[in-house]
Amino acid sequence: MAEIVGCLGMSHSPQLLMPALQWGDLPDRVRPPFNPPSGIENELGDDVFLAKEKRCQDAIAALKTKLDDWAPDVVVIVGDDQEENIQADNTPPFTIFIGDEADAGRKFHYLGENPVDQTERYPMQSDLALELVDTLMDEGFDPAWSRHTRYEAGLGHAFGRPLHYLMPKPNPNRRVVPVMLNTFYDPAPTAARCYDFGAALGSALRQSDKADRIVVIASGGLSHTKINEALDQAFIDALERFDPDYFKAMPASDLVHGTSELRNWIAVAAIAGQGAKMIDYVPCYRNANGVGCAMGFAYWEQK
Repeated sequence: MAEIVGCLGMSHSPQLLMPALQWGDLPDRVRPPFNPPSGIENELGDDVFLAKEKRCQDAIAALKTKLDDWAPDVVVIVGDDQEENIQADNTPPFTIFIGDEADAGRKFHYLGENPVDQTERYPMQSDLALELVDTLMDEGFDPAWSRHTRYEAGLGHAFGRPLHYLMPKPNPNRRVVPVMLNTFYDPAPTAARCYDFGAALGSALRQSDKADRIVVIASGGLSHTKINEALDQAFIDALERFDPDYFKAMPASDLVHGTSELRNWIAVAAIAGQGAKMIDYVPCYRNANGVGCAMGFAYWEQK
């Protein structure tokens, strides 16, 4: 049977992909405007941006070291699709990609880049993915599945960006299974449903003979584009303590816009079944309006 040797969680904001001194060039994306937090002036400026950029990149390097040390043959990524492949014609709450291979890239276009020029073709563990669909149905879930991508650059950014950082070159001995949660678009699954889905997914992975060593990655978050440090700290506390009751009780009103990606972390926390170790939490404001992305980087040892 397969062993889940560890789990990771990481943000995938475009701020991670661009020089810190250009963070202010990104759009606000918040309407209507909101009051910035007290002391926002202390969160801005070249020196602050550069220091936070370094903390984020150091944390990502630590995650990559963890992944390489764990030496998985399969990496499962739990992320959301933002109308890249799953669109308004059919938006299931849970989708598993079961194709044999897929392109994936950073999907970075904020400074004029072409996402298609940034892609690599990654091998998928399609037999495991298909088995997960069957096993999850037995567990009371009915995930959608797809063999193809429709987005020109392949998988959505919630998958391409972790791969860019943690597996920059495709490896036939380290295959991928993308699991897509609809976090962004209403109606979205409740936090409790995401937790239960994660628990069922973890059970299905551990029952499988289609892999030996599995690592699961939660992609996205933490709060953004409006940063809510109080919410983030409460969520991190629940991650570290492993508090299923907190996760299940999170209201939909907290899980909006980019912050909705906490659903991905909730599912992976359920898979891990124990407290996380936070590498760093870096609220990266990018302008005086208090807009930005709170970056989170964590791992779960499996013992």
